[in-house]
Amino acid sequence: MRPYKVRNSKQRSSLQGIVASNLKELISRGKKRLQIPEDQKVRVVLEVDGTQVQDDDYLGFLSEQQVLVLLRDGEIWSGMADLFYQMMVQLADAEQRAEQANQIEDLLTSDDLAPEKILLLTQYLQLLKTNIDAERRSEDKEWFEGVDKKFKTKTEVMRNSAQQRIRSYFYSAKEQMEKEKDKALKADLTIWLNELNKLVTKHTDQQGNLFDRYSTCKTCMCDNNGWFACKGAYDKDECSNKHVINPYASRGYKLMFQLWNLDHYIEKSREVVPKFIEAVKNLKNSPNGRKLNLRELYNLLCTHKNLNLVYIDCHAKGARPELRIKPDRFYM
Repeated sequence: MRPYKVRNSKQRSSLQGIVASNLKELISRGKKRLQIPEDQKVRVVLEVDGTQVQDDDYLGFLSEQQVLVLLRDGEIWSGMADLFYQMMVQLADAEQRAEQANQIEDLLTSDDLAPEKILLLTQYLQLLKTNIDAERRSEDKEWFEGVDKKFKTKTEVMRNSAQQRIRSYFYSAKEQMEKEKDKALKADLTIWLNELNKLVTKHTDQQGNLFDRYSTCKTCMCDNNGWFACKGAYDKDECSNKHVINPYASRGYKLMFQLWNLDHYIEKSREVVPKFIEAVKNLKNSPNGRKLNLRELYNLLCTHKNLNLVYIDCHAKGARPELRIKPDRFYM
């Protein structure tokens, strides 16, 4: 006799261990353990891919502790697809997460899983071990490892993350403008940079809304549970890979969120800053009364009007000739 595990098609929590020397014996003992009427016909399939076990030879070929699904008339099993569907349906139920995690760990001991299936299960296991609902430091101490003690909630940390990213765009523009060799133009740019700095500082609170799951602002890039969705490459309508992430869920996902970029639709370094410099340079030769629109520079550098959240694989780094702007854009 050899040990196997049997379950029904509805719940993996129905998993039962049995021993059997042939297929007929496995079906008989499996029905008894799963409380299936003895006179009801069943089919036996592999949990992992839905392959039907039709004879003793194939049963004997399987590894010990193989998980088998007993299907009644009318029931179907598509293998991992069905398994993942059941898992995702149950994911929202916090009380079932620990049980599901144990089941996944058990499934990972199978010798018949392909590498890609192991990867999927491992990623799902990480998701099960998350603590999305926790908000305060005392509720998820692991999430706050290495985080400044002044931050008491996840939202505070995420708001600060958004603010720091926006502030970095100001510093990047500042560095680019300070490379100007024309002394007179550089002096003018310094004046405008000081004004831009005031604008960035003034709107710091608004910038934090980008990553704040509790924000009611339309500029927020996540839902009220903290899920962010990749918007895809700049020249696509959506992310073809459906990338999503929840940095509120765990410390690991928070660290992985660093691989997600705020992509300037109109490129910051190739278009926005150079055209602004040109606009400042041309201002002296412009008709009397023409004024520079600093707010437009702020909008293009620091707001959702020119920012898309994308996973690093979807962040196109090349030039975007179809998205060029003119210096006149920065005039009122």
